[in-house]
Amino acid sequence: MPVIDRKPVVEDHPMPSGRSGMLRRSLRTLPVVIILAALGGTAYLGHATGWKLAGRRKASDSNPVVPPEQTKPKVRLGADGNGGESRIEFADAGSVEAAGIDIATVWQTKLTEQAAAAGEVSFEPTRVARMSARTGGVARRVLKAVGDPVRAGELLAVIDSNELAKAKAEFQQSLVQARLRERARDDLVAAKTATSPNAIREAEAGVNEADVRVRAAAQTLTNLGLPVRLAEYRGLTPADAARRLRQLGAEAATDVDPTGTTTNLLPLKAPFAGVVLTADAVNGEVVESGKVLLTVVDPSRVLITLNVGTEHAKRAAVGQQVFFRPDGGTREYPAVVVSVGTVADETTRTVPVRAEAENAEGHLRASTLGRGRIVFREVAKALVVPREAVHQFQGRSVVFVRASDYLRPGAPKAFDVQVVRAGGQDEQNTEILDGLSGGEVVAAKGSGGLLNELKLSTSER
Repeated sequence: MPVIDRKPVVEDHPMPSGRSGMLRRSLRTLPVVIILAALGGTAYLGHATGWKLAGRRKASDSNPVVPPEQTKPKVRLGADGNGGESRIEFADAGSVEAAGIDIATVWQTKLTEQAAAAGEVSFEPTRVARMSARTGGVARRVLKAVGDPVRAGELLAVIDSNELAKAKAEFQQSLVQARLRERARDDLVAAKTATSPNAIREAEAGVNEADVRVRAAAQTLTNLGLPVRLAEYRGLTPADAARRLRQLGAEAATDVDPTGTTTNLLPLKAPFAGVVLTADAVNGEVVESGKVLLTVVDPSRVLITLNVGTEHAKRAAVGQQVFFRPDGGTREYPAVVVSVGTVADETTRTVPVRAEAENAEGHLRASTLGRGRIVFREVAKALVVPREAVHQFQGRSVVFVRASDYLRPGAPKAFDVQVVRAGGQDEQNTEILDGLSGGEVVAAKGSGGLLNELKLSTSER
């Protein structure tokens, strides 16, 4: 077999000379230099022009600027020359859009006329009792503390009063005197032959005088909080009457023996069911007549006072519905207006409107602040338009109704001036009582511009 020589083949490339080598290296780096120069030129051009390159407008730019002479509408006044039956025409739909006019359909919905105002919760004044001793003395027992519930007629405190002891003694003495006068009169009447008529008349006057004193003494006890019935005492002996008077008032204090010698205990009882709000007395404390010892409130009914503006106070009336929401809460509590103030506040110039609310659960607390709304009127199905669609023009309410042929191709884009009779309003809508029908289309947002054009045309005429 022939032997194959596998030595590598070495090509014979002679080394270039110095000048030709530099030329070849320059040619190899030329493309990089050109690219860098192009990038640098682009950067300079962009910086100089703010990177805004002129070119053809894109097809997406579909909002051409409408010249003012095309946007301005034409006003065709009606026969009366006061705006009624007038028409405002635009050249095309683009002009209407450029004027910033939006439309709305006349529709039926529930309308609630109301006024919102800041309010505060307080206790019903007739359900707050400030209990005080009717005479001075010493607090023998104080049975209730702040926050304790009480029942109607439940004992709150017992006062040891010397004044009460004097009143009982006066009543007892008047009973004895009255009984003696009655017996003296009876004896004179029995001795008919030995008694003159004048003596009998004098005895009868003495009986009447004694009876007056008895009644006055009984009234004193009643004024102190211990009512007595004279019929229960007239037939008693002096000893039985004294025993009965000793027990009067003492039966309220369970730690006192009513058969003992104490006759000056005055009970302090709750006038109605509620809660003790304040307690300013302790056992053994000397109290004065008229000093408030305990305050009892009935929180089952509270009063809500709303401070409304004078324009809304004119519409407020007793019996209207009120809804109150305390600050920080989400629930509204119903109430009923019970009074409307006759004097405005000197600082805020608002009128207080007071409403009563049931509070059996106790969720409404006195001195709570919040927001309330007074419902003046509710309509289940009212014909309404947006509030911004109704304008006042020359003493009348007007709206701008879209022409019936507005959507017909080639027809003028017109709005007819329609006089309406407006009713109530809520936060968003105005009730239309006459002049429109359901389904009609009116100018809402931007309709103030139509009003300005109408005013300008009527003033120029």
